[in-house]
Amino acid sequence: MTDLSKLVGKNRIVTSLLMGAAFWFFARPSFVSIAAGIPFVLLGEAIRVWSSGYIRKNQELATTGPYAFTRNPLYLGNGVLGFGFVVMGRSWVLLLLFLFGFAFIYRSTIRQEEERLAARFGERFSAYVTTVPRFFPRWRRGASEAGSFDWGLVMKHREHRTWLGILVMLVLMIIKVG
Repeated sequence: MTDLSKLVGKNRIVTSLLMGAAFWFFARPSFVSIAAGIPFVLLGEAIRVWSSGYIRKNQELATTGPYAFTRNPLYLGNGVLGFGFVVMGRSWVLLLLFLFGFAFIYRSTIRQEEERLAARFGERFSAYVTTVPRFFPRWRRGASEAGSFDWGLVMKHREHRTWLGILVMLVLMIIKVG
């Protein structure tokens, strides 16, 4: 992994804010594009909330709920949510920036996290990797029946900050239309 990939992975919040500034510059929203993007934003955030309600970071390997279908449901949710904002922004430049930025940021982030999880959980993580895909979900009947969703975890992981960010972005898009 390159030093740049490590730097971006560790600073993905700052990188995301820079991408947000570029988004604002290139976005050409309309009320129709905003309406078209909202379902993707809501779906992406629903995936994030679902994921946050199952993960106990640094305590146990998350393999239930959405983690039974993809090893990285939070990042999948980010992708769907981000695509929703690209739809709102109505710009090919935004789409290209999003695709490049998302792949660049999360490729290194996922690799770093997988190395850490492999070191921490050993054989259990290795078995998980062989049955659950890294990013794009594979739906399996009954796969997520174990475990239970916990709203307390959602709040512990500060998902309400994402809700605020979504609201701010939505208001900014509406302002930019006017």
